[in-house]
Amino acid sequence: MKKLLLPVIMIAIAITACTKEGATEGGSTNNPDTTVITNPVTGADSVVTFQDVNVGWSPNSSTYGRVFSSKTGIVYLDHAIPDTMGKYIDLAFNYLGSIQMNFLSANDASFDLSISGARTTLVRNYVPTDTFALSAFDTLTHAVTLKKLYVSNDENTFGATDLPLLVFFKNSDGKKGIVKVKSLASDHIIADVKVQY
Repeated sequence: MKKLLLPVIMIAIAITACTKEGATEGGSTNNPDTTVITNPVTGADSVVTFQDVNVGWSPNSSTYGRVFSSKTGIVYLDHAIPDTMGKYIDLAFNYLGSIQMNFLSANDASFDLSISGARTTLVRNYVPTDTFALSAFDTLTHAVTLKKLYVSNDENTFGATDLPLLVFFKNSDGKKGIVKVKSLASDHIIADVKVQY
């Protein structure tokens, strides 16, 4: 029995290590502090979590990017978006001052960066706290919860005084996710992201 247990454990570790390997690979990254959290739920009902994602607001910054891919978990610098990654860029961050900022689709006409291959993402910037509580985000581990979210473009904005807050999105592949904007630093926001696997 013990001889069989060790190979089973090793296979389980190997499978776990390979799960969502795309979440940490490829491209230029500016957020080495981003942490990918392994979810105890596996398969179609699993959620991928990215913690402490740093999203900048200054165009052409050499420190913080403004566009995020939920496939890779990377925030890309404006000048370092690989041509092959455009279709995986889900969100762009638009900063018009500490009282007016929002997430939008990376191919939105109002965003000042043209991303080759970018596809449409629906973004709901205003989510009332009685619709989905911040504490519910923290404990979210099942994709079935994300699948039930109502997501449509609302073009709303938020300010620093509204933080922390939640933003819903649905990417072009139909996968839904939530951004929890936790805080505002001097030149970027800090967020956690959860998305369907």
